[in-house]
Amino acid sequence: MTSMNPSLHVDEGLFSGGPPLGVQKWLRIIRSSGDRRVGQRVLMALVMGWMPLLVLTAIREFSAGIPVMHSFLMDAAVHARSLIAVPLLLIAESDAIPRFGRAACHFLSSGLVSNQDAPRYSVAAESTRGLLNSRIAEIIVFVVSYSIAIPLVLYLREELPAWQRDSSTPLGLSVAGLWHATVSLPLLFTLFLGWFWRILLWWRFLYRMSRLDLNLVPAHPDNCGGLLFLSTSIRGYRFLALAFASVVAGRQLEVILKTGKALSGVQSVVIALLIVVLLLSVGPLLVFTSKMRSAKATGIFMYGALGREVGTEFERKWLDRDSRVDDSVLQVGDFSTMTDLYQVVGNVYDMREVPFALRSLQHVVVAALVPFVPVALAAVPLKQILITLAKLVV
Repeated sequence: MTSMNPSLHVDEGLFSGGPPLGVQKWLRIIRSSGDRRVGQRVLMALVMGWMPLLVLTAIREFSAGIPVMHSFLMDAAVHARSLIAVPLLLIAESDAIPRFGRAACHFLSSGLVSNQDAPRYSVAAESTRGLLNSRIAEIIVFVVSYSIAIPLVLYLREELPAWQRDSSTPLGLSVAGLWHATVSLPLLFTLFLGWFWRILLWWRFLYRMSRLDLNLVPAHPDNCGGLLFLSTSIRGYRFLALAFASVVAGRQLEVILKTGKALSGVQSVVIALLIVVLLLSVGPLLVFTSKMRSAKATGIFMYGALGREVGTEFERKWLDRDSRVDDSVLQVGDFSTMTDLYQVVGNVYDMREVPFALRSLQHVVVAALVPFVPVALAAVPLKQILITLAKLVV
């Protein structure tokens, strides 16, 4: 294994940045990209994104006598977005970002990157850091967020719940509805787009790593040539999956609460969501498939030849003989050596062509399905659930 280049700085905070952290630093909410202050930021997001909707709707009902509070409280979609998804997107930073950073550094600290490729690693890391903290990217994220949020609300204003509508205003929106369109919804879109930008750069960084002449070991006990550490990044997507699914499930639950019936094609929506979540979490790791397949093929020939030569010599020594086997055989190390060797050779033949196992996906899959449990319970009458359970027991 090639030793790590001691002159190259290893920074586990490589992915500690990206929209909208730049604006938060400008507002003094955080002092640096690594200073995430999750609890404080979650509280501020709730104060900015959800609490004003509650207060403004309550003021409208009690001051003007317009019964809109019930409409707000029953709006599962807005609660799923502002009360659940937004905090989860912020909490995800403390889970996923350190995992990305540790994995990025492990390429160098483990010796996977040779001294000859260390400069290319450095260029990849620095360009990733530069793009992640790009002010242009941050501006684009905010512009796109508002370009989506406001036109979307205005286009759908006739279908908005009562607490967001007010026919007496020029835009047809209540004060709470206007706040939702200009603050709450753009905040959600900004966090979503910021995460997509971060994941895109994670994908780009891994692609550039896959272009290096990595020191893969086909006989590595992780059965991934030494790349199984990348699978730790998948678990970091669980809060993201939960946030994505909460938004989708919230809309489904809102329809059920209003009409008593679920939207058609719920199963297709869930399947599509799972595909998106798996694509985001596992997709970046698939860039190593070609390199791992090549390493496995090379290893099969090399270790296979070694196993054959040693096996042939073992058979010549122990099988092609006329003498009887006595107790002295138990003190010879040939048999344990053969066992150890063939275990190593077996690792080569069992090497995967992707740097993860199926069990690594369970966290994100479960996280993506959990928000749909209330939807299923709301769609199926309690009486029917009890009857079904009774049949299972009896």
